[in-house]
Amino acid sequence: MNMRRALFTALILLTTILACAVPGLPAASQPAPTPDTRLDMMVAETVSAALAQTQQAVPTPTAPPTSTPEPTATPTPEEDSSGSALTKADDGYTLFADFNAGYEISVPTGWLAVRINQQEYLDAWLLPELTNPALQRSLSSIENLNPDELRLFALDIQEGHAETGFVTNINFLWNEQDDMSLEDDTDLKEIAATLPVALPGLELLSTEISATSNGIPIGMITSKTPATTLEGVGIVIFQKQVFVKVRVGTLSITLSTTEELRDTILPTFDAMVESINVSD
Repeated sequence: MNMRRALFTALILLTTILACAVPGLPAASQPAPTPDTRLDMMVAETVSAALAQTQQAVPTPTAPPTSTPEPTATPTPEEDSSGSALTKADDGYTLFADFNAGYEISVPTGWLAVRINQQEYLDAWLLPELTNPALQRSLSSIENLNPDELRLFALDIQEGHAETGFVTNINFLWNEQDDMSLEDDTDLKEIAATLPVALPGLELLSTEISATSNGIPIGMITSKTPATTLEGVGIVIFQKQVFVKVRVGTLSITLSTTEELRDTILPTFDAMVESINVSD
């Protein structure tokens, strides 16, 4: 597996690493963030640690919906400087169109979908939900990341879902240069093998090649990791990563939630993945 894919895989774990103190990674050298404190230093320390460990291992060369969401009366997406468009539909869903990568997907209600430093990101800070320090930390953690790779970030803002201090999130990470094959599980298993190296304590649960109801091939990896939130609460983080070959490169859609919320969140996530449409 090439180095870029290995580093890309480490970045997929970024939101999980930022949200908690994970065994084996350095703890932040600053107090728990407040509304006036950003996570820039923590980002630099934890990402560097994750990427360094991955490089060493890889040789150089509210019931959720259970059906596929179908937004109605959605205005035609208008591309902006990010090469994408984020549009609210009348039914409460958010349609994300990534013109650079070549796909569209519907983010369900109850989720705050933002692109790095776009207008909706700035507007999000004014929402009443953002009085929650955990949501503030999650939102600030992406501020300095690369918007050409992290194409969309969605936070679960449903009431009662962030009481432990961990915010369930979905990140859409695009690897423009990746040539991952989904014809079999060879590449998928190679990616899965790097995850415990990038995130110590991670336990792989499954790897699977499947397809959406529309026949779009997908690769899936599930895992769980013990962690402690910045509020001192011990949790187990469940992750489901879905890999999709888009018009250009590979898209990974990663859900990070807690074992406690797993059964509540998964149907929503799976329905969202079913809504993806890849353009030619």
